[in-house]
Amino acid sequence: MHKWVAASPTGRVFHSALHTPLGRITWAGRHLDQPQARMRMRYWDTYSAVYVLRGQGRFHDQDGLNLPVRAGDLMLMFPRHGYRYQADPDEPWSEFFIQFRGPLFGLWVKEGLLNPKRPIHHIEPIEHWRTRLEAIIRPLDLPEPAQSLRRVTLLQDFLIDAAILPETPATARDERWLAAARAELAKALDKPPDWDAIATTLGLSYHHFRRRFTQLAGASPARYRAAKAIEHAEDLLHDPRRALRDIARQCGFYDEFHFAKRFKTLTGLTPAQFRRRLG
Repeated sequence: MHKWVAASPTGRVFHSALHTPLGRITWAGRHLDQPQARMRMRYWDTYSAVYVLRGQGRFHDQDGLNLPVRAGDLMLMFPRHGYRYQADPDEPWSEFFIQFRGPLFGLWVKEGLLNPKRPIHHIEPIEHWRTRLEAIIRPLDLPEPAQSLRRVTLLQDFLIDAAILPETPATARDERWLAAARAELAKALDKPPDWDAIATTLGLSYHHFRRRFTQLAGASPARYRAAKAIEHAEDLLHDPRRALRDIARQCGFYDEFHFAKRFKTLTGLTPAQFRRRLG
């Protein structure tokens, strides 16, 4: 059986005692904007996944790892493998945590897909990954044991996307696909992108296109396209005869103000400052 405490904004919000052939989620919850007490080395008999929503600190384990952690980091801890983590003094700290166990995850460790020597995985955007974690423990309209099995498979999907796929080296086929995707994203920068059409050209739905591109490129399609637009703008700024409003239009921005704001965000300079530095 399991318990869901929907009204609790922080602390333990889910507890499960139901075993399945694949494993089970034992408990989960969140700590939001709370001071963190000093943590001693822990040697629990479960796996733990802790996603840092806010703050920064250090992660330590029994083998001497001493790693920085920050918002957007997913920390993975392993059964009977000592660990502790600590927020910086006076640093606001928020986290979402899930503890779990089972033969499925033991097999992943055996095959090297999850590795105590690589406990930190940085994943963003934070709200996207937090939503996926919350979906794992949200009440489901399913009978048991289907409900608990569904939770384990949701956790499995999360770990594959967050920790396993980013560690998998890109193949030559992936590289060719990524080159084609980048070429598509660099086209017609003066027009709003038709994401569905771009994804279809590359043989995927938009959801799968966005996920695959982000995994291979390390940035979302939208962020990559925005960077290409700014690169194009930098080229155009070399011509002093071009007005800033015309450059903004040719690079797909609504107006000169929007263009200048985005340009400064990515380069640290306004378009006018960039042009002046060109001499």
